[in-house]
Amino acid sequence: MHKRLLHKDQIRAIAAVSLISATLLSVGFATTVNVTAQPGSMATLQNIPATYAVSIVPGAAQRESPYHYFPPAIAVPIHSTVAWFNNDFGQPHTVTSGIPGGSDVGTMFNSGLMPATANSFFQYRFDSPGDFAYHCIIHPWRVAAVSVSEALERGVNFELTSGTGPVWNFSKDFRTLLNFEPRTVPLDSTSPLAYNITIFKDGTAPENQVFSDTFVTAGEQLPIELVRGGNETITYGPDFSTTGAYHIQGPIFSENANYTIRSEISAINGRPPDTPIADDFSLQTIA
Repeated sequence: MHKRLLHKDQIRAIAAVSLISATLLSVGFATTVNVTAQPGSMATLQNIPATYAVSIVPGAAQRESPYHYFPPAIAVPIHSTVAWFNNDFGQPHTVTSGIPGGSDVGTMFNSGLMPATANSFFQYRFDSPGDFAYHCIIHPWRVAAVSVSEALERGVNFELTSGTGPVWNFSKDFRTLLNFEPRTVPLDSTSPLAYNITIFKDGTAPENQVFSDTFVTAGEQLPIELVRGGNETITYGPDFSTTGAYHIQGPIFSENANYTIRSEISAINGRPPDTPIADDFSLQTIA
């Protein structure tokens, strides 16, 4: 089998992604996430054709700030669109692909100067798999990462794409975005869809259920992120006014386990479907 050789800048970028993840995990980031830092004040004011919101947080220009981009490392399915919002009022920033000093800086994407004004954002659609580091040209000590997976699983009623695939390795990623796209229900962006997401741990008996909730989209697919950490399981989102990713964060994602995630459409435009629309998908976690 032919193997594509990586350019030295790509190797350095992958190393930077691994270092970011390892550093965050080593300082206990996954259990100290401030949920209210995402999606950021600007992201909630508008709907844009994006999947996921990243916030450039207030005070990001200061070296002592614990964050610059939040979340600083994400794992998303291929064809996801990430939108960055400058919430650091009074300070321009950039979102520039590559690592500082690399020969490929800005060749993949580059926001240019993002003014520190309301609704300042930049978005990019990731149509290739891989690990991609990016940084702020003005503050080059700030580096973040996007990991993109082309993993895909088809059920009878849904197609599932994932930021990590069927195995979620906590040593690399402490959050992963799943996208549930119906195969038997047309998406018209006008007829609201209610999705029931149920998560079972180590079996699908009723006593193995660890999560269940309903999420509504405006007749669209459902992107939902699993986030490791926290003292209790919570949900938040969507990232924008009525669109974008939802998030499930909790201690249920804390150890080696085999999960079953059941996706079900419980209502189409406010009415239950004539026949059940549901699929089960497997997810293994490795701590």
